[in-house]
Amino acid sequence: MRVVIACPSYPPQAVTCGVGDYTRCLAEALTAQGERVTIVASAAWRGHARPDIEVLPILDAPAPWWHVVPADVVNLQYAPDLYRGRMRSLRALLSVPTVVTVHTLVDASVQSRAVALWLLTAARHVIAANEEVTGMVRGRLSALDRRVTEIPIGSNIPVTASGDAAATRAALGVPADAPLLAHFGLVYRGKGLETLLDALRILRVTHGEARLLVIGDTRDVERDYRVELESLAARLGVASAVIWSGRRDAEDVSRLLSAADVFAVPFDGGASIRRGSLIAGLAHGLPVVSTAPRVASAYLRDGENIALVAPREPAALAARIAALLAAPAQRERLAAGARKLAARMTWPTVAEETRVIYRRVLV
Repeated sequence: MRVVIACPSYPPQAVTCGVGDYTRCLAEALTAQGERVTIVASAAWRGHARPDIEVLPILDAPAPWWHVVPADVVNLQYAPDLYRGRMRSLRALLSVPTVVTVHTLVDASVQSRAVALWLLTAARHVIAANEEVTGMVRGRLSALDRRVTEIPIGSNIPVTASGDAAATRAALGVPADAPLLAHFGLVYRGKGLETLLDALRILRVTHGEARLLVIGDTRDVERDYRVELESLAARLGVASAVIWSGRRDAEDVSRLLSAADVFAVPFDGGASIRRGSLIAGLAHGLPVVSTAPRVASAYLRDGENIALVAPREPAALAARIAALLAAPAQRERLAAGARKLAARMTWPTVAEETRVIYRRVLV
């Protein structure tokens, strides 16, 4: 098949985006399975195309891109924020057999609700990348449920870690026997970092050597927020125990994750399989501590593949982490469960399930 994937934020570009990373991983997996893939991206793309994947930064061009790019099927990657000012691009649904992969269906705007309804009715089929999207359709638009298939995302960080975890910890200035918590992902509001910093303060009462490694980029628009977090860490008396790694390449992220004892991602809005950072922690076989999902999850099971606490509760978070640090067998149980769940969410699996949808709409 000639597959065209439309995504405004295809990497590399100045602003990191989880949907862009998803698109890159999917494109590479589809290509490995024999499909011909072309990416239609915005002018923000700043890369060099792989020889096996064509990238055309023409999504915002005046001419309708779907008229000039040959395709058997178009897979449009959708989240409301990606298409503000780009609504014309969605008209591809009217001209080409189009599958829409929805990462976020609506936001706070009235327009997003109207667009969501149009997408669900105009697309040949919709792939829900997480349970929130599926639940929203089933709860509010149940008549359209048959038009939606849920396919969870994979980790955008391959497990490629090599080398000595002790050496990695030493390079970070972390004592060999000190508990090391890792947090991964873009630094912005809603990730629960305030809760995590306060939990670290509580944890260090009984685990005085505990450290927190924050792995991830801070976008320019979030620089003030990052300063706020650093000030908070200083007020809580944990600044010297927090290591900010900044942006790292995938191999380095894998190496850093593999040196951690616990992976902590206490999202304010609850854990979700739409979070690539969460999937990365699971894929690396770490005991993951997060917050209870807003939508009941068929994947995330407390005590089996993840440890869950209430959002915005530093004392509960610290207590759950402390309990895991004191129970190696429980950490291993969670780690084994995490690896098992992540095995269901590999990119070859995502690509093959997506290809099934492509074939269905072309029948």
